[in-house]
Amino acid sequence: MADQPNNAARWISSVVVLALLLVTGIASAIIWWTGDWEHHAWGLTLTLRILWGVWIVIALVTVLTRVTIFGWSFRRYFRWAGDKMPEWARFRPSKAPWSKSGKASFSFTVVNVALFGLCAVASAVMWILVDVTGEWVFWLVFKIIWASWWVLQITLVLVRVAVFGVQRQKELLEQNNAEPSLVGGERSESNP
Repeated sequence: MADQPNNAARWISSVVVLALLLVTGIASAIIWWTGDWEHHAWGLTLTLRILWGVWIVIALVTVLTRVTIFGWSFRRYFRWAGDKMPEWARFRPSKAPWSKSGKASFSFTVVNVALFGLCAVASAVMWILVDVTGEWVFWLVFKIIWASWWVLQITLVLVRVAVFGVQRQKELLEQNNAEPSLVGGERSESNP
């Protein structure tokens, strides 16, 4: 029952994106056939770029939202309601072998997707304005945007590894403090 609204949301968002694709295609065809290209070519080209740029951004937002939801679904890691394994499943419910908090994991996922979306939207805007800014400026800004994205992705991954490492160390310290170590007890007995 809980899956039905999710499926309905997917279906509705797909219909909206496809309907916008259809409307954008029809509008583009009307502009191509009825536009006064001899006197207003620059404005008509800008209009077409705006139409298609907006559609690309909407499609990208839909895809990124679905990718985020899909990626976050792995957080469950073979757990079922009431810890009862369905008959069709081959895996036993278990705890994830890594130690990381849900909040940190979700935050990194959101930042990662938002960073990609921001660079994609900025690239779409620059593509729309290529006739205003010029080809050279467009390619310069485009390369700067994606080089910055690459550096920020590397930084984000390094920060993510560091944060999860700190969380793992904290969990190991808590486990060591909660259970007395047998090795420590043997050492104290052998060395008075």
